[in-house]
Amino acid sequence: MARRERDVQQPPNLQIEILDRLAIDDLIGKVHSAAAQPGAADRVRGWRSEHGTEHATPLARSFVVIGPTLMFLHPCPDGVVLPFAAYPDGSTKVYTDAEHAGESFYRDAEPGANPPA
Repeated sequence: MARRERDVQQPPNLQIEILDRLAIDDLIGKVHSAAAQPGAADRVRGWRSEHGTEHATPLARSFVVIGPTLMFLHPCPDGVVLPFAAYPDGSTKVYTDAEHAGESFYRDAEPGANPPA
């Protein structure tokens, strides 16, 4: 039986923080709501211009700047969405439950593709 290999694109300096699912769902709601506010996309463009592009694939969405941190949402291969934080120093953190800790990094990224603001 042939084994299918996946192109795994894990961001450098990735930190994984395991939370309970309720806390993750709450954080997802806050990120999604904040990203929909007027001016959010302009602040994301400003963050990227100052700190460079975060390590996200085109599947990432709901980008928002909170303090010095760029937050966004990204799906796991099974479709479960997880919140991510990109910091000015280039590090990235994913908030995940124990079940998805091994699936929390990005997969099948298109080289050079930039996500929307």
